[in-house]
Amino acid sequence: MGMTNQPKLRQRKKLKTRQDLAEAAYALFGKRGFDNVTVAEIAQAADVSRRTFFRYFPSKESVVFPHRMDLIARFRRLIDERDKKENPLRRCRYATLIIAKEYMGDRDRILRQHHIVKSSTGLIAYEYKLDLILEESIAEALTPSRKAKAAQRRRARLIAGVVIGVIRAALREWFAKDARTNLVRLAEKAFDLLDSGLE
Repeated sequence: MGMTNQPKLRQRKKLKTRQDLAEAAYALFGKRGFDNVTVAEIAQAADVSRRTFFRYFPSKESVVFPHRMDLIARFRRLIDERDKKENPLRRCRYATLIIAKEYMGDRDRILRQHHIVKSSTGLIAYEYKLDLILEESIAEALTPSRKAKAAQRRRARLIAGVVIGVIRAALREWFAKDARTNLVRLAEKAFDLLDSGLE
């Protein structure tokens, strides 16, 4: 029984260390700004070595987005669980609204993250790269098959770009109101506009 619990214990310790590093980073970035904090200082604040930091995060930028790659994978799974014959925008709408609801439930952390990102041009560029990864993931999910024709792939890429635009527009409105409005409703309105042909 003890042997069975060891992997779970190690996993919990890893998750705690990752969380401790993210919290230490957020606290330091909040006080001094992203550009004025070093990886060594984050590691020291979390009571781990600089080497340990890089076991959990590939860069200082990535610690600002500790859950983003998981979110991208989750967004992809949500699209994939819908009927592939369903309208692609509706599949993306389904995924977007679920994630939007989760964002509202995690408002304080998301808002802290947003303020940290705004403070650094380097972070703004890094977040843009993450958005591109999400866009590519959406396009892959909407591509009918590996043997899809060029026109089908192009259509999937265009739809993915539109969805990213909806997400950015909804988030921009949400952050403008200090994340106190209904993000799900904002996203719904944006998708409704697309459905109506922007009339």
